[in-house]
Formats: sequence, C-alpha cells, structure tokens
Amino acid sequence: MRQTGRLQEMYVKYSDKMDFYWVYIQEAHATDGRRPSRTVKVALHKTLEDRKKAASGCATVSPLKAPVLLDDMEDSVSTAYSALPERFFILGTDGKIVYAGKRGPHGIDLDALEKSIAVQAGVKVEAEEK
Repeated sequence: MRQTGRLQEMYVKYSDKMDFYWVYIQEAHATDGRRPSRTVKVALHKTLEDRKKAASGCATVSPLKAPVLLDDMEDSVSTAYSALPERFFILGTDGKIVYAGKRGPHGIDLDALEKSIAVQAGVKVEAEEK
C-alpha cells in the first residue's frame, strides 16, 4: 500500500469517532506467485500461521498502526469484497457498506475515502473551493 502515511493520518484524526481495521488478505505479489514483486519478499501463504507471520511483518514496517485482522485461508473476505490487491470499504453501524472504493492501487481515491470517513464520523466536511 503506497499511501499508508496518509491512512495513518486519517486513523489518528478519526479513530476516536469510529473503528478502523485493515484486513490482511492473500499476498498479491508473492515471491512464488504469478506476479512476484521485486521488493516484497513474502511467499504464498500455505497456512494461517504463514498469513499471520506475513501480516505481522507488514504491520511492523507499515506507518499504518490500525489493528490488523486476517482473512481466512479460503480468502472469504477478499472474495466477498473483491479486495485483491487492495480496496477500502466503510461499513455503517448496521454492517452495510456505505463506501466502496475502487480496486487499487490505481483506483484508490484517498480524498473520497476521507470525505466518507468524515461523514460517517459526524465531522462537518468543508466545501471544496472551485
């Protein structure tokens, strides 16, 4: 995730008004996968323990300090939310999706995400200057 610093700023700004989590799903660019990364050194997860270890390593180096949840080995969350490689959602208090971002990394719009977070958190959103 390229813009974790900005996400951390949102987490700090709004975490007293709503809960934040990120869900660690299957590795999109595993070293032994179809599209390996030159920078990410994580093998495909074969067990939940593998996924937990990879998530822990990612959380340790990431500026984003929101709590981390793990997807199961059937990739239930990733599949249900079409989350691979990354995607942002906001769930309302009733559990329904109130914001569904586009798939990342290219479809991510952090301005739109933050506006939706502000609305859900009950924070007045200032009008944009034109």
